[in-house]
Amino acid sequence: MRKLLYILLVAILLCSGCTKQPTSPNKIPMTSGHRGANAIAPENTMASADSCIKYGVDYMECDLCISKDSVFYLLHDSTLDRTTNGTGNIGDWMSADIDTLDAGSWFGPEFTGQRVLRFADLLRKAKENGLKLTIDYRNGDIQKLLTMIKSEGMLKNCNFTFYNEEMTKSFRKMAPEVKTLQAYVKDEADLDRVVKEVKPNVVVIWLDSLTPEFVNKCHEYNLQVMALVLGLDDKTIDNQRTVDLGVDAIATDRPEQFIMKYGKSNIGK
Repeated sequence: MRKLLYILLVAILLCSGCTKQPTSPNKIPMTSGHRGANAIAPENTMASADSCIKYGVDYMECDLCISKDSVFYLLHDSTLDRTTNGTGNIGDWMSADIDTLDAGSWFGPEFTGQRVLRFADLLRKAKENGLKLTIDYRNGDIQKLLTMIKSEGMLKNCNFTFYNEEMTKSFRKMAPEVKTLQAYVKDEADLDRVVKEVKPNVVVIWLDSLTPEFVNKCHEYNLQVMALVLGLDDKTIDNQRTVDLGVDAIATDRPEQFIMKYGKSNIGK
């Protein structure tokens, strides 16, 4: 009887040793809210930033341009017509007048009174609440912008992106200390050139152009990969692909939906 019990015990131990170890959870990408959480609040406003903070979005992407008196504001179009009750180019308006405009009622009556957001105000809000920023620079004194960011101790928490590659290259030469420079890449064949000429820290690419091999190659270069998954249509399948591919960040118009589905990012945690 003892011999039988001994044999059973050995068999149990052997089986437990052969049991497959649980796999580590999938890497959950960081979320970058395109113009904030712009599906639930007016884009590039404090209400949009507050929504990002509420849902634990990692980055708020924002578009920066300047007033006539060189104050940095958040505005995507450069013209005021679409998202405010003002008209014309923001560069033709003084900041005192811009501050009187309504930038929320176009989205919904509950947002009446939202203002065209000064970047300085967003910067302080972001620092206070642990929100990082992706700055899509349009115009203005870039050195002044960097000084503002550094004065708030936010340089490491701001990604920088530019609408053309030449501006990206110029910024890299001007601010080599920045470790969060983004660059757009068309496909895997374009990667080596961009790495050599631009020296980015983050590569940005449309999801449809991504492959596992591309992601691995970027990681071998010690680059982060941000997948563009923009638009307000159903992104359920695309969102899952970003997780399956192991990208580092997803740029999305619905960051709150991504987080509600997958939870907050576990990168670096």
